[in-house]
Amino acid sequence: MHDETERLILAAIPLGAPGVDALLDEVVAVLRAEGLILAGFLQERQPDGEVRIRDLATGGAQGITQRLGPGSRGCKLDPQALAGAAAGALATLGADPDLLVIPRFGKAEAEGHGLRTVIERACERQIPVLVAVRQDSRPAWDDFTGGLAEELPLDRQAVLDWCRTACRRSQKSNLTPCASGSFAE
Repeated sequence: MHDETERLILAAIPLGAPGVDALLDEVVAVLRAEGLILAGFLQERQPDGEVRIRDLATGGAQGITQRLGPGSRGCKLDPQALAGAAAGALATLGADPDLLVIPRFGKAEAEGHGLRTVIERACERQIPVLVAVRQDSRPAWDDFTGGLAEELPLDRQAVLDWCRTACRRSQKSNLTPCASGSFAE
């Protein structure tokens, strides 16, 4: 646990257990009902296997996977679609939302791409960030954050409590901003 002088605005929930997307949906619904302004995305898996992300600021949805053909084993993630989503999310941070929600810190983010820049920019702006982290990306997440992120259980109330506290803290000016690039620098 960190002391009160080190104000953390970054939290991770594990992405190995089922139910992460449903949990994020519930948390977003509750926080919106409480009047918080949210940015980022929720992830939705379509019946045909396509993965879509829904933009919390605009309500728009877009696919982020590509069809590779039968028998393909490569990554289905469409890097161009994800880059476009990241650019849109960066623009929404200018409105100073109360919280940024990122449904995955995965391979793209571990390699320095995907939504990683969005997380960095939110931290620079002292906007709290809630991220679901893939287990196989955990070492890259730990390197990226320098161990400064809170670790939350996959528990609705624990996540809601952290979000509410982080949003209240970000409204004060005594936060330690995250460094650009890697937080460990």
